[in-house]
Amino acid sequence: MLVSDDINRIRHLVTVVAEADGEQPLNEDAMLALSGDGAGVSHYLFEQDGELAGYAQGNTKHGTAQLLVHPGHRRHGLGSRLLGDVAGLAVWAFGDLPAAQGFAAAHDLTERRRLLVMERPLDPPSGGAFDGVRPFDYATDADQLLALNAAAFDWHPEQRHFSRADLDARMAEPWFDPAGLLVTADADGLTGFHWTKRHPDGRGEVYILATHPRAQGTGLGRTLLAAGLEHLAASGSTSVHLYVEASNSRAVELYERAGFAVVHRDVLYGPTLTRSSDDR
Repeated sequence: MLVSDDINRIRHLVTVVAEADGEQPLNEDAMLALSGDGAGVSHYLFEQDGELAGYAQGNTKHGTAQLLVHPGHRRHGLGSRLLGDVAGLAVWAFGDLPAAQGFAAAHDLTERRRLLVMERPLDPPSGGAFDGVRPFDYATDADQLLALNAAAFDWHPEQRHFSRADLDARMAEPWFDPAGLLVTADADGLTGFHWTKRHPDGRGEVYILATHPRAQGTGLGRTLLAAGLEHLAASGSTSVHLYVEASNSRAVELYERAGFAVVHRDVLYGPTLTRSSDDR
């Protein structure tokens, strides 16, 4: 577990790298892990000339890593050293910048996953209601929401592991708005939820949108999406974005039909997979 001084130094390095590259080098999950003690998370700090020159975080639960190097300490092999610290894990390249592509090619890393960022402007709120959609109630809905999330994302490397601790950590964040977590239910429990997020600059986000397998194909996803967008518009947001796996064609199609367009891409690079003799 990191001490507070190291956390502050890593956060400062994140700010420096973000300003230099125009991309956030650590995602939300990794930033929250700085002050947590999650199982499977490892931290690697490299100091040079009296300052934090590089940092890597490995997450064996997700099978991924994230690393960053201070702009003043690049092209001296530090990135390769940090990559060695997280050996065996695939590495995220947020924005898939040319430098990241070159780094991946130099280390024989190939694309494993592609995460799309999609965006659209928000229409003014209509004031319309959505039958069956209501705010989340922690006392009665928390366990059901976690079970629904696990069922809806049983294929997803990270989201399927979303836990009560993850839920509580995000609800403790300054951006959390209880009215922005919307759910639907039937006689058997929750059928879907749309967790919206409003960023400090006013941008809205489709944070998580999920429907239970028993409710898929019923149009519930479209209803929950529309209800969440209405909430964000009523809260003052004029645009909304989301993250979606490029391989999740059903979700991509849903968002495209709702007016979203791809504006950004993040790529996960990993060692080239080789087939064993048993697979041939």
